Amino acid sequence: MPARIRWKKSASGVGRLFNDVFHLLDEGERKKLAELVYEWGMNDADDVIATLGIERNLHGCAVAIVAMNCVFGIESSIIKEDNNEVIINATECLWKNKRNWTPEVCASIERYDVGLVKGIDKNVDYYCLKRRSKGDSVCEVILRKIREKD
Repeated sequence: MPARIRWKKSASGVGRLFNDVFHLLDEGERKKLAELVYEWGMNDADDVIATLGIERNLHGCAVAIVAMNCVFGIESSIIKEDNNEVIINATECLWKNKRNWTPEVCASIERYDVGLVKGIDKNVDYYCLKRRSKGDSVCEVILRKIREKD
């Protein structure tokens, strides 16, 4: 079996497993699961930085998100970037059309990305403004530098 097909099946299976586990849990346990996923992102930050050779800054956060999206079968790209903000759009996802894949499941697993960003640069915030799981044409993420207080 070609490696591409094995990878696609594995990445799809991760989403299916997460989805199934999410729906087995009550509200409090779902929050714990989201926190666990956040911690995974935080813990992976150093390895992602070393592997990709990126810096701990806004651009590095964006590159890390796009790279990890690719690993998990999500096609995304940086569509706008300046010194204070990066906009990333995801146009395809192996998980979106899975049975019971809801915006809540999506937001829960997205905590990995939030943790990854905070693990790379604690001065960058992560916002998801659009979700394909809510019917939007893309998932849109904004990474923004936290403004220093005067």
